[in-house]
Amino acid sequence: MPENSKPGSETKKIKLYIVEEQELLRDAYNAVLPLEPTIDVVGVSGDSNTDSVMSVLTALQPDAVLLGTKMLQSGTITQLETIREQFPNLGIILLSTLYDIQGIKQLRGFTKGSSRGCAFLLKHSIDRASQITQVVHAVTEGQVILDSVVMEGLICAGESKTTFLKELTHRELEVLSWMAKGYRNATIAEVLCVDPKTIERHINSIYSKLNMVTNSKHPRVSSIMLYLKATGLLPQDDCIDV
Repeated sequence: MPENSKPGSETKKIKLYIVEEQELLRDAYNAVLPLEPTIDVVGVSGDSNTDSVMSVLTALQPDAVLLGTKMLQSGTITQLETIREQFPNLGIILLSTLYDIQGIKQLRGFTKGSSRGCAFLLKHSIDRASQITQVVHAVTEGQVILDSVVMEGLICAGESKTTFLKELTHRELEVLSWMAKGYRNATIAEVLCVDPKTIERHINSIYSKLNMVTNSKHPRVSSIMLYLKATGLLPQDDCIDV
């Protein structure tokens, strides 16, 4: 859990509306998520038509919406932009099976311009209901969460100045993404089902590849800042020297 979470504290139920194109997953979400004590599933639908989604969101006024699609593409981001314009305070979660390059490029722009919580995850990366619950809470708190694989796509679609992140392995990039979300080493190890010492080795490798071992007094903070800046999650004007 993020470091500022308070396990055991009473939390108001989050109203969640689910739109999932795949019937099997739709049924799974509807069977499992209502059992979560902090989630109130106010509706489930297989109709992802933008007008239909907007109509239901207007009627239900949920705190967050989960959109499940087979392909992250240009039209998907256009739909997200429409939803965000009409519902600026809504937490948005997008779960996708596949994605294309154009969709990734537009995702980068949407992420940069988003002032509220949003999450983009590949469906195969989710294997526990608790993962979705954590993401739902995160987006309603204003956090931005991106799947590490999608993040690689953002990096590849970005400017040449982000190429230093390409030196990281897939696992190192994944660890760095969890660090950027505020997770401690022990929690990252638990999420990735590995030994904490393995996470420490990955982090030391990250520091080395990003030249943080000798060039920064606070390598963890500096690495996270570089990551957020490179992926568009930290505007240029917000960058500070650490």
